[in-house]
Amino acid sequence: MISTTGRPKKDPENVRRRLLNSTASLMASRGFAGVSISDIATDAGVTKGGLFHHFANKHELIASVFDEELERFSKQIDKFLVQNPVIYGCFTRAYIRATLVTCTDKTPTSALVFSLCTEPELMLRWENWLSQRLTRHHDTDAAPELEIARLAADGIWFTNLLKGGVQEHKENLLKLQQTLIEMTLKK
Repeated sequence: MISTTGRPKKDPENVRRRLLNSTASLMASRGFAGVSISDIATDAGVTKGGLFHHFANKHELIASVFDEELERFSKQIDKFLVQNPVIYGCFTRAYIRATLVTCTDKTPTSALVFSLCTEPELMLRWENWLSQRLTRHHDTDAAPELEIARLAADGIWFTNLLKGGVQEHKENLLKLQQTLIEMTLKK
């Protein structure tokens, strides 16, 4: 879009979105350490100065990607919670489903996990988020067997990422998910 001065109209939200998307995508394919500010700016089609206009440094940019990915993950959990008629273990089942969605979809959610693995501050954010969610669902999801099921889902997620996110055996992931879901139902 051209402004009345004949120069392209600035669209800071679009630039910010491109920077976040480029960062997530590059982190998903290269890991945290394999992504430079120059790589991100080039991929997003902006100058390094344009990047620094929106984010003070790489750490702030990575933290913003993390926050967006965590919000996306949280919304996925909320979507599954609404669909769940069984109260006992409802958060854990939603968590398992949302976690395994990340193993089978094409979104750059792996950037979230790579960030967790390398940045202590982001790990603390994750722990705070999970603690708040577990506090909110304490009455339904505090049982040790539910924690085991959530930790198993984390293990599946992380193992999938270590294998490069390759979805060789989607049907196996679905079987694992079903097994974990069954663990969350009262006998």
